[in-house]
Amino acid sequence: MSQPALNRNGVPYHLPDFGPPARWLKLVFSDPADASDLPALGYYECDADDVCRRAIDIRADGGVRLAFPGGPDGDRLPKRPLHVPPEREGGDTLYGAISQQEFEALRRAFSRA
Repeated sequence: MSQPALNRNGVPYHLPDFGPPARWLKLVFSDPADASDLPALGYYECDADDVCRRAIDIRADGGVRLAFPGGPDGDRLPKRPLHVPPEREGGDTLYGAISQQEFEALRRAFSRA
């Protein structure tokens, strides 16, 4: 069940019923060049059901969007639980778990920009 809400720009969105934060993820999206509004790289804070509570989206052009409930981009939070492929082993990790500290450090860094 989700609750209707407005962000500070007056844009309506639905606020999911979040559980407590349970894991933090890094996802790389394939070929975002076709859609400049889609992220190339995303960092997500999720509850135990993989419903996104907060997000950091980085576009191919270097633009960054911080999304969180009630924030100016709150309506951009994924509406469904994230589909997370199994973590890749070896080399560069393109998707999988990150630590809460890594997520918070990224939010602090991008919040100051």
